Amino acid sequence: MKKIFFALIAIATLFTACRPYDYRPGTGGGGYYPKLFQYVEDFDNDRDNWSFADGTNYAYGIVSNGTFKFDYNDVNGEAYYLSKDVLFNTGDDFTLYTRIGSNGTMGLLFGYNANTGNYGYSFTVDYDGYVALYDEGGNGYGNDIQEIVSPITNRYININGDWNELRLEQRGSRWKGYVNDVEVFNIPAERLRYGTLGFMVTAKTQGEADYIQADWYE
Repeated sequence: MKKIFFALIAIATLFTACRPYDYRPGTGGGGYYPKLFQYVEDFDNDRDNWSFADGTNYAYGIVSNGTFKFDYNDVNGEAYYLSKDVLFNTGDDFTLYTRIGSNGTMGLLFGYNANTGNYGYSFTVDYDGYVALYDEGGNGYGNDIQEIVSPITNRYININGDWNELRLEQRGSRWKGYVNDVEVFNIPAERLRYGTLGFMVTAKTQGEADYIQADWYE
């Protein structure tokens, strides 16, 4: 069934938050080696304007005390999306990171652009310690949500809404997902059109993020 999408996208070219970091190690023989760039948001302040209030859809976000609190309280809704265009390069290797916890289901959202109907992908973890990967629709394979990696859990994944570190890596033509530095999936990379980064929460969920980060090459 197609989700009801209550979406807010904060499009911004955040050059002040992105910085060249280092050169990719070479293999000899000279040639061009792209630089590694980073977008890092640790929520020590609200310099990138993550806070928002959408009273119509009962969705709110606030940066305070070093974390981002993201609540979606519509009992008739399904999921809410918040994303920023950090312009990470989707055509080369990249790594996306976050540390999140919630009383429902919260996820790392990437490739989301509601203006074009691309709802991107979500790497999620729920209160009971199950993680999954979803195509949220509009990415070239139809508008319905598709389960790419079915919910799985293991002893390394924290339960009861405690913090979990999520990391998604694109390496060549593969996507690798990690929770608390333990690999939980390794699959063929999906089509990804936009270098956007953010969060999703399901209805009646109060979630929290300690940081969010993207590393990529250009």
